Amino acid sequence: MRVPVGPVAGVPDDRCVAVDGGKAVGELRAFQSHCLHQDSLLADGRVRNGVLSCPLHFWRYRVDDGSLIGSKRSLQRFPVDIVNGEAFVLLPDDDSDIPLRQRLLDRARTYDRDEAWRLSE
Repeated sequence: MRVPVGPVAGVPDDRCVAVDGGKAVGELRAFQSHCLHQDSLLADGRVRNGVLSCPLHFWRYRVDDGSLIGSKRSLQRFPVDIVNGEAFVLLPDDDSDIPLRQRLLDRARTYDRDEAWRLSE
C-alpha cells in the first residue's frame, strides 16, 4: 500500500509525524510507530542528533536504521518513495480481513511483557 506523506519540504526533521495507521516518519525514514517497550505510539516523538525518543517512556532509537540504543532490537522500517517532491511510504498490505478484536486477542495470547523487557536489554 502506498501512503502519501505530503511534500518533502513539509516533513519536519525534529519530530515524527503519524502516517496512515500509526506509522511514523522522521527525516524521510519510515518505521513502525510503536515503541518496543510497551507498544506506545512514537508519533510526536522528538528527534535530536539523529535519535528518536519515545514520548512516553523515552526509549531511544537511531533514526538512520531504527535500532534501539543499547539493544540488538530495531523498529520495522518501511521504504519511502519521493516523486516530484512528494513523499510516499510503502506499507505492507493490511490484514483487514481479520477483525481487530481477533488480532488483539492473538497478540495478547503471545505477548510476554517480561520477555519483551529482557529482549530490550
